[in-house]
Amino acid sequence: MTSTPSLQVHWSSSFGASAWRQDEAVITSRRLRKGHGGVERGHYQRLSHRRMLQALVRKKRLHRLEVRTALAFIVGPLLFAVGSALQLHPKAGYSATGLLALGACFFTAGGAWQLQQAVVAGRVLPPGAARWHWCGFWCALTQSLGTVLFNVETLSAWLGPGLDASAQFWLELLPNLLGSILFLISAAYAFLEIGHGRLVSIEPGHLGWWIAVVNGLGCVWFMQSALTPAADADPAIRATLIGAVAFTVVGLLSLAECSEDDV
Repeated sequence: MTSTPSLQVHWSSSFGASAWRQDEAVITSRRLRKGHGGVERGHYQRLSHRRMLQALVRKKRLHRLEVRTALAFIVGPLLFAVGSALQLHPKAGYSATGLLALGACFFTAGGAWQLQQAVVAGRVLPPGAARWHWCGFWCALTQSLGTVLFNVETLSAWLGPGLDASAQFWLELLPNLLGSILFLISAAYAFLEIGHGRLVSIEPGHLGWWIAVVNGLGCVWFMQSALTPAADADPAIRATLIGAVAFTVVGLLSLAECSEDDV
């Protein structure tokens, strides 16, 4: 992306800018960080569910950051879901925690690529503008930090089973809770980004809106898992499993979003 001085703030709130105008086109925060151009009619590409499916199966270019990010956010949650399902089986053990640790690595890779997208997108904002005062950057940053904390938790559970209560608190319970909090903050910024300063909006023809909604549900389930008492493991595992399925759907929707302009 190259410098684009003609960009002017179109929507902004106390939480940051969420859209810019270039000539007659509107470039939303989400489209900006995904590397997409502006939309001349409205602020998003209105798609039917059939068109969304067509966008999903359309051929993708793996060299694009948005495609690699979406794939990481499909593989990571899938591994989390399988690992959680194995944990519910009485004979599951080391393999389940290993899958969770591997899934967290894919989560972290996706978060890092998403943050890289936001950093690259920030370079095209007008000179002298508060380049990081926009919803998309904080959405990507908080989610990326959350994935790192989930890495600490899952790697600790995999490599250091049988930790004493103190070590378990600092290496597993606390990172899980803080990571879940960061995910909820990221989800809030995703809603603000889509709703242009509003937490509630309804846009069923907008892929980005569906991503924000399902992602928010996944974050709530992860938080439910983090808040469940350690002595009551099964409800926490089930909440993680449902949240992981939700995040897998988010990854698939994000993969479709890569081709929304093509259909």
